[in-house]
Amino acid sequence: MRYCDKDPAKENAAIDYVDCRVMGTFENPMRSDSKDRTQLLTINGICPREKLEDFLDDGRIRRWTELVVPEVLCIPSYKPDIEQIISISLVVEIICERVINTPFKTNNPRLSPPIFNQEGTAITGKKLLVEGVLRQKIVYATIETQSVHAVHFDTPFSAFIVLEPQDSSAKKFKVDVCIEDVFVTDITSRTIIKNVTLVIRALPFVR
Repeated sequence: MRYCDKDPAKENAAIDYVDCRVMGTFENPMRSDSKDRTQLLTINGICPREKLEDFLDDGRIRRWTELVVPEVLCIPSYKPDIEQIISISLVVEIICERVINTPFKTNNPRLSPPIFNQEGTAITGKKLLVEGVLRQKIVYATIETQSVHAVHFDTPFSAFIVLEPQDSSAKKFKVDVCIEDVFVTDITSRTIIKNVTLVIRALPFVR
């Protein structure tokens, strides 16, 4: 893992984007909404509930956050149309991390960080910025020949984790990611909607 000393966008130039403008309405927008088809879909990479519970509270300081990564994915032009999505496999790669100072000011001398707003979000003066890539493979069957094809998508994401006020800007963390949930469906023969929920945890390195 790097600590953001380089530009991750330039180093991941292999990430290929397909121009996919979703405009107007679809006559049959949800192609994979039937129970029979949903049951055939295999999803690889989701954390079991027991692992996720331990992941969120392993007895140490709870530095973690949740992130939702929504996407509209287009089948590349050289691939055939979708008849049915068979499986999706996901892994997460953390590219870099860095601690930043955030604004923290109050006119109340008795009030010290953290300060919470109405929805429970805290500011402490310290955040850990995390940059990563969601790497995924979707396997599907074609309409005409019923042959099986695979497409790969790499999606960059950014997240932040609120740290303790005493955490130093030079402090290093071990960042782990657990995939909590995946929703995927084809809305046309060449367009896929996918939504992935990530839980991102940061544990300080002990020296």
